[in-house]
Amino acid sequence: MNTMKALRWHDKEDIRVDEIPIPKPGPDEVLIKVMFSGICGSEVHEYLAGPIFIPLEPHPLTGTQAPQIMGHEFGGRIVELGSNVKEIARDTIVTVNPVLSCGKCKSCLRGHLNLCEQLAYYGLIGNGGHAEYAVVKAANCVPIPNDVPTEYVAFGEPAGVAYHAVNQAQVKDGSSLVVIGGGPIGQLVVQYARQAGAEKIFLTEIATSRINLAKKIGDVDEVFNPIDCNVMDEILARTEDQGVDCAIECCGGGKTGMLEDTAAQAVELTRAEGAAVIVGTFAEPTEFHFNNIVLMERKVVGSWVWQTQREYSKAMQMIVEGNVKVLPLITRKVRIEDALSDGIQTLHLHKDEHLKILVDLT
Repeated sequence: MNTMKALRWHDKEDIRVDEIPIPKPGPDEVLIKVMFSGICGSEVHEYLAGPIFIPLEPHPLTGTQAPQIMGHEFGGRIVELGSNVKEIARDTIVTVNPVLSCGKCKSCLRGHLNLCEQLAYYGLIGNGGHAEYAVVKAANCVPIPNDVPTEYVAFGEPAGVAYHAVNQAQVKDGSSLVVIGGGPIGQLVVQYARQAGAEKIFLTEIATSRINLAKKIGDVDEVFNPIDCNVMDEILARTEDQGVDCAIECCGGGKTGMLEDTAAQAVELTRAEGAAVIVGTFAEPTEFHFNNIVLMERKVVGSWVWQTQREYSKAMQMIVEGNVKVLPLITRKVRIEDALSDGIQTLHLHKDEHLKILVDLT
């Protein structure tokens, strides 16, 4: 068999399962038989309103353009090695770090690969893992043991995002924090913050299923539904009217009805000299009074994926060791043939009912 099934973005509202040739690895690449790939909310946005990240002309780093194989949360078993690959063996199970950087710009030379001037991403700006096979750089492969659930391979990307956010917040022993948004990233941030030594962790979320999941996993102290209560009052009542040491915003929520703009709320929930870390991406600009930063000497920090392979690997290590739980986040598994209807479209239409939908290619 020389062909494979691949889920490819062709145009806005045009994603198809195509039969295409199985790619061949270049000298520094490997061919992976994909086991699982996770569907991300960004793929819903690409489907409904794209192209957002997907290039329509060859990208300077990857050379790829639409039609593009989607899927940036994936991994599997290495089945073929490029001619120069010595550092990893055939049959190794790996999760794939999807970040691709030039290695030459000022950000890359500082070690901040996530801020590369030509940043690319397997599955968005480069062919990804919603396919039976994927070619990736050997250097982007992070091995995981054979004796852990293979679903773990699909969680390296969201885990890396969450772990980096906790690092950006400088969470340490005794910290108090609030996580805004209980989606996949928020649920993972709670767990990584606990591992970092956070003493008090609060979560704000409106979806009952996500509230119940956070309580079931057990790393959150209390969950507040902003529809049912004033989150500011609840946080102040539990922090001696000071606010938390840090707030991590994980949903990119604009002001809607009675709900506050989540970025502004993240700042306001922190104490004097506290830190607000913004992970979510926003569709619209936010109105904000900068006196809320100046007069309290608060810090506002962005958090974009992760800086280094070391961060990505450390995040994955904590999953493999059982300290961070990801299997409870899986709400559905679908075949690649159904990845659009039962995956991307379902995540769009029933967002509150789903956290992580996996494409099962085993």
